[in-house]
Amino acid sequence: MIQMKIADIQCFPLRTDLHRSIGFSQWYYTAKNNCLVKITCEDGTVGWGECYGPNEAIATAIEQHFAPRLLGANPLQNEYVWDVLWRAYLDFNRSGIFMAAISGLDIALWDIKGKALQVPVRILLGGTDEPIPCYATGMYYRDDKPEIEMLKELLEEAAGYVAAGYTFLKVKIGKNPEFDRALVKQFRARFPDTFIAADANHAYNFKEAFAMARLLESLNYSWFEEPLAPDNYDDMAALRASTAVPIASGECEQTRFGFQRLAQTKSLDIFQPDIAYCGGLSEFQKIVALASAAHADVVPHCWGLKVNQAVAASAISMLPQNPGRFERRSIYLEMDQTEHPVRDSIFSEAHEVRDGKLHFNDLPGLGVSVDEAAMDPFILRGDG
Repeated sequence: MIQMKIADIQCFPLRTDLHRSIGFSQWYYTAKNNCLVKITCEDGTVGWGECYGPNEAIATAIEQHFAPRLLGANPLQNEYVWDVLWRAYLDFNRSGIFMAAISGLDIALWDIKGKALQVPVRILLGGTDEPIPCYATGMYYRDDKPEIEMLKELLEEAAGYVAAGYTFLKVKIGKNPEFDRALVKQFRARFPDTFIAADANHAYNFKEAFAMARLLESLNYSWFEEPLAPDNYDDMAALRASTAVPIASGECEQTRFGFQRLAQTKSLDIFQPDIAYCGGLSEFQKIVALASAAHADVVPHCWGLKVNQAVAASAISMLPQNPGRFERRSIYLEMDQTEHPVRDSIFSEAHEVRDGKLHFNDLPGLGVSVDEAAMDPFILRGDG
């Protein structure tokens, strides 16, 4: 048995201002915030993880609550470690900040395991080396021009992604019903042969979502994402039963127990756990098994840095078909196209995205390396 011990755990809450704000149904972003976690072993092996959510709160949870319990542990025993962290705060961490913290720690442990065994994480999972097709997430709202002009800009933005090789787009809806209707119609007219999904970020009530679902179905959209509030299970199930457009959600959900509720209520066609939030890669595998038993698809949510990108791509490489056929359906990796100086500058090694696909490198672990000197200017140090 390989003996390894965790010697140090560091958190890096990161922030970068945006040159131009971007919006969706709930608010506008003027900055991007992320959280990376670094686990160092006694032999010098380093694993990187990423947490999705409020970065400074997550960093506090890791540093003050979880790190003391992990020091000296064997990082290769990631399932055992996950259970130790889960049980340590079972009264408090079944969802929320603590589970986001566990997610990043778990991802880092998988990175260490791959490096220790000198294989990529996707191989540990039993996945393939085939390139992963990506869908372009963008087309966020702008607050510096009228809606008509903004819609023209969003269409041109999307045309750039299609020209770059993306065959799948995800657009934002939920601004207001009139604008939303115009947007989805014009996108379909402009891109008749492109897969398109629409993401409302839980902006609608049932009647609004019902009307939008009918329109999206008529326009052959690939899925309708987060049409309703994340915990509105009954209305989500009713909406799903009323339309042929697939209903997708799950980025706000955590653990197999949260997704079990979605499975039991038959609320979704597509589960969308974010590996940096749902409990990490270890828990993601249990969610996949639950989804398979519920005859639901899994398309991981992925909106962050290249660590989350790498773990989501590795996970997609092993996902089962539902139900499966000789001509396989592609499962797409979400590829955020919005401005992000941190994501685009701090990684010295990462998988290449080319012609709308992620092409794996052969590095062990997750296949990404962080340039800590490049990361340093973006670190929040407690003084704002």
